[in-house]
Amino acid sequence: MVGIAFIITIITPGQAALLNVGGLLIVAVLMHNLGGYILGYSAARLFRMPEQDCRTVAIEVGLQNAGLASGLANQMGKLATVGLAAALFGPIMNITGSVLASWWGRSSDPKSESNEV
Repeated sequence: MVGIAFIITIITPGQAALLNVGGLLIVAVLMHNLGGYILGYSAARLFRMPEQDCRTVAIEVGLQNAGLASGLANQMGKLATVGLAAALFGPIMNITGSVLASWWGRSSDPKSESNEV
């Protein structure tokens, strides 16, 4: 509840800026988020980690903390402009992370099932 109130506080003063750059900002946030999943998974595969660990690294890298960006924007006094990216990143990372986890949950890896303890 507090998080949602904080996001609304960020977006309300920056409504004009969000209307100007909203579409481009959403695309940039999605690219950053999806790039994190891809790079995290690829790096883990490069180090020959088990599939379950690769998926864990991908989720961890893709779900970077938007709260830090909000705090930095607040400290800079630019919450209404710089804070917009963080305000959009929070909900987007939760949606994409949930979708990816659900998809991976439905498509289990045979190698990881044989390694379960």
